[in-house]
Amino acid sequence: MTEIDPHITRMEAKIEEMDAEFNKIKARAKGKGADAEIQFNELAKEYEQKKSEMMKNMADFKSTGKNAAKDLKEGAEQAFGELTASFEKAKSRFS
Repeated sequence: MTEIDPHITRMEAKIEEMDAEFNKIKARAKGKGADAEIQFNELAKEYEQKKSEMMKNMADFKSTGKNAAKDLKEGAEQAFGELTASFEKAKSRFS
């Protein structure tokens, strides 16, 4: 399991960073009026969905043995890429 821990730790740290930045983006969107807030809420829904999928993948990744770890690592990396893309979409629209 020590092989997996650094990878998971990096992903968790990045998710915390994205969450903090996402909250800042939310405040900026709120300050731009109702239309911007509605648009942001749609992006936030997508982000939270991707984050939920990512957290499930990471939980599965943590609890599996080495044999399945490679497959789960690939799935976690794909989910992380989708989460990052969702975050970047919101960031580019409201920064």
